[in-house]
Order: sequence, then C-alpha cells, then structure tokens
Amino acid sequence: MAKKYGGWMLWILFLLLLLLSGCSTGVQSETIVITDSEEMEQAPQDSSPVQVKRIYRLPDENADTGHWLGWSSTDSIVGSFKTVDLPGRFMLKRLAYPFEQGENITEINMNNSRISLSPDGKHVAEMIMTRKEASLKVISLKDIKETEIDRISTSGQKYLQDMSWSDNSQYISCLVLDSVDSNKNSLRVIDTKSGVSKPYALNEFEKGDSLLSVHVSNDGRSALITMYASDIRKTTIVLGKLVDDHFETKYKRQIGEIQVTWIGNDQFAFLGRDGTLYEYDLRNGELSVILEKVYAYEFSQDKKIIAYSLQDEDVVYVGKMQGRNVLYNKPVYHGIIPMNMKWNSDNTSLFIQGPKAFANPNIIQNDYSKGPSFIIELE
Repeated sequence: MAKKYGGWMLWILFLLLLLLSGCSTGVQSETIVITDSEEMEQAPQDSSPVQVKRIYRLPDENADTGHWLGWSSTDSIVGSFKTVDLPGRFMLKRLAYPFEQGENITEINMNNSRISLSPDGKHVAEMIMTRKEASLKVISLKDIKETEIDRISTSGQKYLQDMSWSDNSQYISCLVLDSVDSNKNSLRVIDTKSGVSKPYALNEFEKGDSLLSVHVSNDGRSALITMYASDIRKTTIVLGKLVDDHFETKYKRQIGEIQVTWIGNDQFAFLGRDGTLYEYDLRNGELSVILEKVYAYEFSQDKKIIAYSLQDEDVVYVGKMQGRNVLYNKPVYHGIIPMNMKWNSDNTSLFIQGPKAFANPNIIQNDYSKGPSFIIELE
C-alpha cells in the first residue's frame, strides 16, 4: 500500500510540474491597454446601436471661397466665406435646418487674420495681424458685438502661430514665436471670462523645433503643443503643465497627425504613427489603445461618442464610448474620406466634409475643406 500510495504521489507531482512548465514557457506579451475592472462592470448608459435618421447634402455654393467652422446651435452651422465684391473681406454665414439656404450674418475684415468658432458656438475669435501687433477680438454671434480681449506685440521677428479654444469655450491660446531667438518663444493664454491674458515661457524646447499648434485644457493649467522636432525630424506631441510663468514638460511622444483631443484635464487622445488611437493619462502614466488603423476621428463634446474613419476606407463610423472601449460601431456614411468632422452639442447630428475616395491625393493632403459636405442626423 505504501508503494502504491507513493506512486500516486509521484504522478501528481509530475503533472504539477508539467502544468507549471507550460505556464512559464508560453508566449510572453506586453500590453498597454489597461482597463479598470470597475469600469468594465458598469453598463453603458445607452446600450442601443447607432441609427441614422436622415442625411443632408449641404449646398455647394461658395464651397471654393471658404469653409464651415462648426455648429452655432443644435440645428445650425456657421462658416466663413469670401465676399464677391470686396476682396480680402469675408462673410460669416449661418446655415440652419433643413440646411438648404445660408443666411449672411456679418462682414469682417480678414486681411492677415485667423478665425475660430468657440466649441459652444456662441462666439468667433478673430486674430488680426499687422507688422507691429496682433489684435485678438471676440465676436458674439447673438448680437454681433465685437470685443477686443488682447493685443500682442509682433515687432521685430515675432509672429503668431495657431489659435484655439479650450473645449469649455473659456480659454483662447496661441503661440507667440520669435524667428531669430527661440528663447523668446511663449504661449499666450487668455481667460475670456476674467479678461486676464498671461504669457508662459517655452524654454524647454530645442533650437530648431518648429512649434505647430497648442490646445489648453478646460482648467487652464495644462497645454498640448504639437511640434516638428529638430532632433528626430518627426511630428511630436508635448504635454506640459502651466506652472507659474512657464511651460513644464510632463510627457512627449511621436504622433502621426497633429490632431489631439483633451479627454479630461489630465487625459488626452492622439493618433500614433501607425494609425493607433491612444489615450494617455498623466495621473498614472498609463497609455491605452482606443482603436487601431484610424485615419481620422472626432469625439463628441461630452466624449461619449466618437466618429472615425479607418485607413484605406471611405466609410464614416460612429461608436459609443464605454471607458476606453468603443461599442456599437456602425457605418453612417460611405463614399468620402472625412477630413473635417464636428458634432453638435447634443450628439444628434454629425457634420462631415472631405474629398471623394477617388479624388486627387494632393487635394486630400493640402486642403481638408475641399469636397462635398453632409450632415448626418442620428436617432
């Protein structure tokens, strides 16, 4: 009996060793997708798939003289188009449901200027530049009242690069660059509520880095700067904190496109060089994959829905976000490569614009506003 019992024990030990060795010799892999278990267990608020209700083809009039800026309300969009009789002047136009005929809002002087619609659709920011200074004005679309909120010196070799709103429409930011001395480069952040304008030194960038764009977080304490890095000769995203009077780098990574999106005050999304859509969280340093092989994307204002297209496809998809996962993906339009996509405030309609799939590749690369535009109304 003792020998028989001992034999069984040997067999059991042998099987255990086989199991352990199998576990240790399997394929080893490392993943950057980290999902909280609590997040996975929560059911999405809306588990229904996306349904298309109606598609509107926008009129082609003035398509070659300007572009649509975005939504001014849940059922109207605003654009900037050149006037016919006055060269150098642009007309703000509104196109409301059923999106058939646009109406003129006001003419503005657009000589050497930049213009940007606030995410809430209530104001247009306009930057007018001269040889000595740049004037930043905000125009209310409700009463067409124009207010100057900042004046920036551009004397010497200084110039302005990019202008953008924060997602909550409170902050406007721009890059003030010096073409001779990069140590004089700065980031300007204007709080439209308090009227305070503050510069932040950009001392951590290398000489020769070409700064391209800037996006400030909703709390005004962080900024995303895209640049063409001189050392690696690749487009790079830099996340930094706005501390005292300077920009303090916290994270840097090569990217595929200059489009970046704040998900929260410490998280942002960006496209990698291979088309992977990532989310980075500054609080814990986690880098997570949202989607792969993405060509273009656009989150809704509340970040609960995403519209996107995939590489080598002429299809626009819409999906609902659950944490970092995209659920209920559904194609909503076929036939164009969406270069410009914008959600209205209640996520019921999506503006898309872009060239047809067989268009000249140079048009696709050089001008996102070319091509037909549509509004996809969802149920």
